Amino acid sequence: MFENHDTHMQWKYFMRRKNGFSIKNAKKKSRNLIVQVAGISIVLLSLICVGCGKREDSVPVSNDDQTAMPDEVKPGEAASNAQTRGISVVGNTNGGTLQTLNAVRTGAQAGMDRIVFEFSDTGLPEWEVKYVEPKRVTDCGSGEQIAVAGNAWLQITFRGASAHTDSGIATSGPNRRVSNQIALRELVRTCDFEGEVTWVAGIMRENEYIPSALTGPSRLVIDIAH
Repeated sequence: MFENHDTHMQWKYFMRRKNGFSIKNAKKKSRNLIVQVAGISIVLLSLICVGCGKREDSVPVSNDDQTAMPDEVKPGEAASNAQTRGISVVGNTNGGTLQTLNAVRTGAQAGMDRIVFEFSDTGLPEWEVKYVEPKRVTDCGSGEQIAVAGNAWLQITFRGASAHTDSGIATSGPNRRVSNQIALRELVRTCDFEGEVTWVAGIMRENEYIPSALTGPSRLVIDIAH
């Protein structure tokens, strides 16, 4: 069909130009496709990380020494007879003495999940329990947002308390614990600084809860409804 190689190459070039094809256009389209794919990837990553903050490794709760027992709360010891949701509940029973947080326990009970904070001395420091927005779940030292599993965040704050020894050793175990119970998903300590200790419980939804101040030893028990 073609008399020589040059004529053949000219015909191929003509057909490519006719169909809108060129090496330059192909490279340009390839670059555009790469840019589009990269843009989609960035959008997907942004959607996945909405609400994310700093996250540390979680430690599973030990069944040996971190389980809240069914008899942790005795009749008549509840600090509030009514379930509460979305409001702040405050208490103080020790008269202002700095208290050391000795243990934190979690456990599943009939119809509720339980968190127990046990202190070293008689009475409890000032405490406050309330739901907070995720943007307020932050490290009290750096102000950096901390990620906690769940869809609602119950903040428990103790004022006039510490969770470490004078040498800086933690007295209440790991600062992040996986729970994976019906209501309680994760428990994270966000503050232990200048007499303030704060924990945030990640909850599946904004369930009702009951705080109870107990003695012998001094404990704050929080029961979260399923």
